[in-house]
Amino acid sequence: MLSDIVSVAASTAAAGRCAATSMIFFDDFKTADLALLRQEQLAEEISCNHPRLLFLWRAPRALIVGRSDTRLPHFANAVDRLVAEGWPVLIRRSGGSACPISEGTLQIALARAVFTATTIDSAYIELANIIRTVLETYGLKVAIRRKSSGFCPGRHDISVNGRKVAGLSQHWRQCNGAFTVTTAATMIVEENPEEIAHILNLFYRIAGSAERCSTFAVGALRQDLPVDATFDAPLMEDLCNRIAQAACGEWRNDPRRISAPHSPLRVACHKTLDPDH
Repeated sequence: MLSDIVSVAASTAAAGRCAATSMIFFDDFKTADLALLRQEQLAEEISCNHPRLLFLWRAPRALIVGRSDTRLPHFANAVDRLVAEGWPVLIRRSGGSACPISEGTLQIALARAVFTATTIDSAYIELANIIRTVLETYGLKVAIRRKSSGFCPGRHDISVNGRKVAGLSQHWRQCNGAFTVTTAATMIVEENPEEIAHILNLFYRIAGSAERCSTFAVGALRQDLPVDATFDAPLMEDLCNRIAQAACGEWRNDPRRISAPHSPLRVACHKTLDPDH
């Protein structure tokens, strides 16, 4: 099971083979709203003992939108239509525009303590590098740059063969007297890119926005893999295992702890800092 795989990786981390106090865990949720709530609680669990938390999760279909989307002139009408289409709409704290959730996507959230050297870009790059490393283990050529015609475009979009397979967003908070940053990614693994583009375009058209997503700008990991590719486990399990291993490798050379928080930064709890979008 997926949870078993990631639990093993977390135990390895705790044993000191990577950053000793980093934790990696996975969960499948019955509804996306419960999953998003769990993700947003990660910052509250950062401590001296656990300066990093990597959370991998899946949930049934939903569309996560940014706060700016809620200000569109016909947002309520768009929400009603998407609910009728089987895509409930959720509002996230992080910036950016709409991102899809489904059992064919993998949500990746990296919450960490803020150190003196931590910046918006460095937090994005940390998660982007983990994802790049994983995709390259499949023999894929990865590009990290803005894909304006894809979903939730930003400077750290991750593309394979010219199609976006992952989008990132970020949220900074002050909790329990310390500053934290959660960088999250939506990775398209087995969901149909045409369905993603359709539901995004339906939402924005009804809501009164000119933003659109091109079917040709969105990819899926399953489609990009060689037809004869074989794995020791189903693709989603194999992917989670590789992400856990890549995270351990990324953190092995970064033994810093929360003992040196970045004190000059002042961010109100729940406030979003996301110049990427």
